[in-house]
Amino acid sequence: LQGARVVAERLRAAIAAERAVVETHAGEPRELAVTASFGVAAVEELADVALEGCERLLARADASLYRSKRLGRNCVTAYAAPAA
Repeated sequence: LQGARVVAERLRAAIAAERAVVETHAGEPRELAVTASFGVAAVEELADVALEGCERLLARADASLYRSKRLGRNCVTAYAAPAA
């Protein structure tokens, strides 16, 4: 999970460092900042995927992505299991 966070953070930072140039209605170029949010999730062992299913892993990553968006966007969050 930590490795996934590191990779996602590198991607997020690289995207945020770039600027997109678009043409306005008046034909003038305009720079726009572009950001990205990421959600990551992992399983402890590959055997866990068989037990839990890929759909559950994707659902956890998706939940993490929406958490990133709720936290203000342009960030990386990792799935945290609910406290038992």
